[in-house]
Amino acid sequence: MAEPRREQGPELSGLGGEWAQEARSELAARGYRAGEARTAVIELLGAEGGCLEAEDVADRLRERGRSVGTASVYRALALLSDLGLLHKVAVADGAARFELVLPGGEHHHHIVCDACGRTVAFSDQGLERAMHAISERTSFQIEAHDVTLHGICEGCQEG
Repeated sequence: MAEPRREQGPELSGLGGEWAQEARSELAARGYRAGEARTAVIELLGAEGGCLEAEDVADRLRERGRSVGTASVYRALALLSDLGLLHKVAVADGAARFELVLPGGEHHHHIVCDACGRTVAFSDQGLERAMHAISERTSFQIEAHDVTLHGICEGCQEG
């Protein structure tokens, strides 16, 4: 099977560079040195916009000629997650993708094709308002939420 396609809605494009700068600043502020593996992972995630599994990160770094070990990628992703710079999102087959936590608090959700794995990122203010209404109705203070919609993309519907 071909590698699943990832797409971003127009409202999400261009934010990766801002995230990468914020990630570098946060690491420095917390006393972490900018090692080769961390720097490579941050640069890749910023360029790609996140939505990658750890193995995808390692593979893409190798494709770009970066000699970063898979264990180093996992450690960098874990640290970035622990610092609140990445959000780990469970997807099909027990895998996890790493999403950028954007400095302004913007976030997005996903639609995943169950046939080919195509993943489209989207944001929706109506959905965010619905989450706020649920919070008020249930008297819960919602700290975070993940929304992943599953279906069959147009390409797979056409066969």
